[in-house]
Amino acid sequence: MDEQGHVPAAMHYWNDGQFEPDRWEHPPLRHILLYGFLRLFGDNPYGWRMRNVLFGALAAVLTCLFAWEISRSRKTALTAGLLLAADPLHIVLSRFTFCEVYGGAVFLAAVVLYVKYWNTFSRPDPVQAGGDTDGLPDHPVGDRHHALFVLSALLMGCALAIKWNFVPGWILLLLLALFRNNTYRNFRAALFVSSVYFLIPLGVYILSFYQWFGRGYTFGEFIEFVTNIYYSFQLYTAQYYDQGLILLSRISAAEWFVSPIVLGQGTYLSADRGEFILFVNNPPIWILTIPSMIVLAVVAVKRRSMTLALPMLLFCASYALFLFIRRPAFLYSAAPLLPFAFTAIAFMIAKLSDRYGPRLYYAALAVKLSWSLFLYPLVTAKKVPIALYSYIINNPDVSIH
Repeated sequence: MDEQGHVPAAMHYWNDGQFEPDRWEHPPLRHILLYGFLRLFGDNPYGWRMRNVLFGALAAVLTCLFAWEISRSRKTALTAGLLLAADPLHIVLSRFTFCEVYGGAVFLAAVVLYVKYWNTFSRPDPVQAGGDTDGLPDHPVGDRHHALFVLSALLMGCALAIKWNFVPGWILLLLLALFRNNTYRNFRAALFVSSVYFLIPLGVYILSFYQWFGRGYTFGEFIEFVTNIYYSFQLYTAQYYDQGLILLSRISAAEWFVSPIVLGQGTYLSADRGEFILFVNNPPIWILTIPSMIVLAVVAVKRRSMTLALPMLLFCASYALFLFIRRPAFLYSAAPLLPFAFTAIAFMIAKLSDRYGPRLYYAALAVKLSWSLFLYPLVTAKKVPIALYSYIINNPDVSIH
C-alpha cells in the first residue's frame, strides 16, 4: 500500500526537509509523527504501522467520549464507540499508514475538547433537562477553563498539518464559537475566540514545515508553495493515479452511505480457502447514517440545542467537501466521518430503545456488532472458507490471484 512511499518520505523530511517519494501537496506533520514511531519501534512493520494501530484504538475511545458529551447517554456513548471499534473499514485502515485514521483521531480529540470546554459553562444539560441552553458560556474570556479551548486549537492545528480535509470542520467550529451566545458582539470575547481558534491552528500548520524552512525557504515562498498546493489539487483526476489501483473503480463519495462498496484483493490458497484484504463500507450500519442524521437534527431543533446538532453539522461540513471536489473521492476518505455518523446512529438506537424497550437496544447492538465481526477476517487477511464469504468475494471490484 502507500507505506512504500510514506516510510522513506518520513525519513527524508526529518533529515533534509524533502517530501519525496510521498506527494508534496500533503502537509508534513504526517512525516514527523511517522519518523517518531520509526525511532521508537524501528524500521519494521511495528514502526510503520503502530501509529495507526494506537490512534485507531484511541479514535474508538474518543468517539465514545464525544457521544457522551453530546448526549449524556451511556447507551449512546457505548454504542458509538463499539460501532467504530468493530467497523471493518476503520480496522483495515488502522493496520496500514493511511493518514485518515490518525488525522481523524487528532481532529476528533480537538472536537471533544471543544465540546467539553463549552459544556463546562453550560446550564443544565438540554438532553436531560429539556432546557433551552445551547451549552456555551456567555463570557469565555478569562475563565480558568480556557486551557481546554487552547488545547483544542492546538490539536486542530495538528489535524490541519496532517491533511487539508479537516479545514471545513475547523471553519465550522470557529464560526460556532463566534456566533453562539452572540460572542461576536463582545469585542474581548470575539478577540479571544478568533485569536485562539484561528491563529493557533494556523501557527501549528506553519510550524510543521520547520524542516522545509530549514532548507532556506522564506515565508513568501511558503505562501507561494501553499498556493501551488491548492491549484495542484484542482488537477487531480482519475487519470492522475496508477490505473491498476483497485480503489479507482469507485470514486464517488455519493455512494458511501447509500450503496454497498467492496474493494480489495485476495488470494485463493486452495479450492475452498483464501485470504483477503478488503475495503468495505458495511452497508447494514452505514445505511442508517442519513436517517439518523435527520432524527438528530429534528431532536436538536426541538430542544434548541446546538450541542446536540454538532454531529450532524460536522458530518455535513466534512462530507460536502468530498461530494463537490473535482478529484476522485476514495472510500478510505470516509473514515474521519464515521465517529459523527456512528454517534447519530447510536443516538437514534438509544431513543428507539427508550420508546420500545431496552431489548431493542441490545438486539440491535448485538446484530450490528456480529455482522461487523463477521467481516473482520476479510479485512485482516485471515484464512477464510470461500463458500462462507462467496457472495462478498465474487465482486468485480475484488482482484483475486
